[in-house]
Amino acid sequence: MSAPISEQNLPGIGRSYTLTLHDGSTVLVVLHHSGRRDLYVTPPGGKRATCVSLADEEARQVGSVMAGAYFKPAIVERVEALIGGLLIDWVTVHPSSPAVDRTIADLEVRRESGMTIAAIARDDGTSVVAPEPHTTLRAGDQLVVVGRPEDLPRFVAHVIG
Repeated sequence: MSAPISEQNLPGIGRSYTLTLHDGSTVLVVLHHSGRRDLYVTPPGGKRATCVSLADEEARQVGSVMAGAYFKPAIVERVEALIGGLLIDWVTVHPSSPAVDRTIADLEVRRESGMTIAAIARDDGTSVVAPEPHTTLRAGDQLVVVGRPEDLPRFVAHVIG
């Protein structure tokens, strides 16, 4: 499960975003009104932070690299070659999602969106592979969905909200 990101307004400066990583390190990003981004990384135990300042375009490039836009692991290339235009993606059911406490059948996921829910990773650490239509979705569920890329926005609108 991903850690929450805390946000804070910085009057006269911009906005900050803080994330605590799995190893206890902290990442703080300050977005200045000027477009500059300051990235602070503090190791576990609160030792002295390291800071990198990036111009707007540099920050966007680093963000693209971090999001995987510039690198595709070999395994992903092999899977894509095997499955062609098939999309496999993860989406999270939020507490306010229309899907909360409803079954896959009740939502008519396949008919309404063209996507299939292939698996569910639950907050409690359990998982459901190839869930049955009577499976009830819960807030915090991470859904593995399969379908065509053009159908994902309809799925997200219908199930996630």
